[in-house]
Amino acid sequence: MSRYKRFLWILVAVLGAVMVYQFFMMNKNKTTYKQTYYKSEYIFSNDSTSVSIHTVAGFLFKKPEDLKKAMDQFKSLSNKDKLKAYNNMFTKLSKSIKKPIRALSYQSTMTAESTTALKIEENGVVSGLVSSTDDLVKISMGKVDMKLDKNSKVIFSIPKGSKLISVLPTPTSVDGNELIWKGPMDLKFPEVDYKK
Repeated sequence: MSRYKRFLWILVAVLGAVMVYQFFMMNKNKTTYKQTYYKSEYIFSNDSTSVSIHTVAGFLFKKPEDLKKAMDQFKSLSNKDKLKAYNNMFTKLSKSIKKPIRALSYQSTMTAESTTALKIEENGVVSGLVSSTDDLVKISMGKVDMKLDKNSKVIFSIPKGSKLISVLPTPTSVDGNELIWKGPMDLKFPEVDYKK
């Protein structure tokens, strides 16, 4: 499998910062690109235990032709292929953390911001991160580590009017109903309890 095809399959299987970071660290000396920014927002709802995940990541390539190859490979993948790869990643993750997590939907776009800068945007809906009783919501994925580099952040948006019970680890900042963890930092996937 070519370096570019591997790059794309990992990107369509992104879960927060986990997969992007692991891929780039694993291939740091082989690649001609680097991650320049990263933002992943998890949006929770009182009406459903499914979670919407919106991710934006930027990459800088050394050569314009490398960016073009990545774009061409991305265009060759169907939405069905992307959803399958996204779900395969969750299947593997579910086995390792012994918790069933499943992708319900997935869409992604890739945009060239210049001849060497690339932006990838992903929108997914996932089940299995949230458990809920009558009025208490628990968010957890078990022991999953994330590495947030500079210009990276993870945001949990809980419904407005919710009462926060506990958050681990402590967010870098809180803005209204948004819990924000900013890099650079090593981050355990947050565990959050709140009342509806």
